[in-house]
Amino acid sequence: MALNHEEPDRVPIEFGGVNNTIYEKPFYWPISPKYGYSALVNYLGFKNLSQPQMLPTNCVTLFDDRLLDRFGVDFVSYIMRAPRGQDKMLSDGTVIIAWGIKAKMVGYYWEIFDGPLRKPKITFKDIDSLETPDPEDPVILENVRSEVKELRRKTSRAIVGVPTMAENIFHHYSYLRGFSQMFIDMKKNPEIFRYLASTILDIHGSIVEAFFSECGDYIDLALLGDDMGTQQAPFVSPEEYKIYMKPYHKGLIERVKSVTDARIYFHSCGSVFPLIEHFIDIGVEVLNPIQPLAKGMDAEALKRTYGNRITFCGGIDAQKLLPNGTPQEVEAEVKRVIEILGKDGGYILAPSHNLQGDVPPQNIVAMFDAALKYGKYR
Repeated sequence: MALNHEEPDRVPIEFGGVNNTIYEKPFYWPISPKYGYSALVNYLGFKNLSQPQMLPTNCVTLFDDRLLDRFGVDFVSYIMRAPRGQDKMLSDGTVIIAWGIKAKMVGYYWEIFDGPLRKPKITFKDIDSLETPDPEDPVILENVRSEVKELRRKTSRAIVGVPTMAENIFHHYSYLRGFSQMFIDMKKNPEIFRYLASTILDIHGSIVEAFFSECGDYIDLALLGDDMGTQQAPFVSPEEYKIYMKPYHKGLIERVKSVTDARIYFHSCGSVFPLIEHFIDIGVEVLNPIQPLAKGMDAEALKRTYGNRITFCGGIDAQKLLPNGTPQEVEAEVKRVIEILGKDGGYILAPSHNLQGDVPPQNIVAMFDAALKYGKYR
């Protein structure tokens, strides 16, 4: 009902998905922080919870159902296994992953720092020579249908299908070429830009089509995404987005929609208000994470301009409020945001991104308790 811009019994709540989850100290981290997943579990007094699944960002996903029940969470993720055939760890700790991209651990995050095309000038032949993932890799597709079917049988929550590293186009472009070089290519070498973007679309499109062909009958939302914004503005103007980037996002969405009726859940950080019209045009139905401190992303402007055409997911500030506010301030902000974005449906409450290791457990509890308290429509 919320996705159809109708008022359900209460505002839906998201937590524990790929983009609205919580940090947990990795096993090798020497300092035991007082915040994070374990601190939250201890604060709530839960015992013997199942071992959470960790993402490469050392954030938790696939929480124990008891925790989800406590917070009234309405979503659970089904995450595609990334292709593993090309993974190789070098003696210095560098890991070479799909596409020949290099990553290393920086702090408690895996950071991509190099790619096979990171030189100023490349040719079509260089792009054709890339070692690309196999869309029919059994690691990606094996047991997907049976696993998601079983998940569907066990849960009444909405299932979000997550195609891991195939969910984007331009993140991968920047991994392969470098972030600055991506924009230089766009303006200085548009033929190379389009050829590489098309190559990524072809591979990622085939992967998402294969993945959602297996799980699409049992999921409710399909997650895609590319960060398109800084704190102050989009990376590109709306006109540049329309010319250079929109066709590839549209192409990826079309590949997903060719095999499933799941709603398109699109993740883009930052100040993307000027691009939302384009997102709606290409079929985005849910936009996440809604960072309220990014320019133009305040709840009033979003609801007034786009509120009856797209569903917003997120909106509870994880940059300043949740780390530094009091539980009372968190409760008041949740109430305010629900009153604005929740009117007439079209809103899913969630933090505005992953909860880092500086968010007190009491503020997390205050956020979700306030969502249950003030999110009721009738």
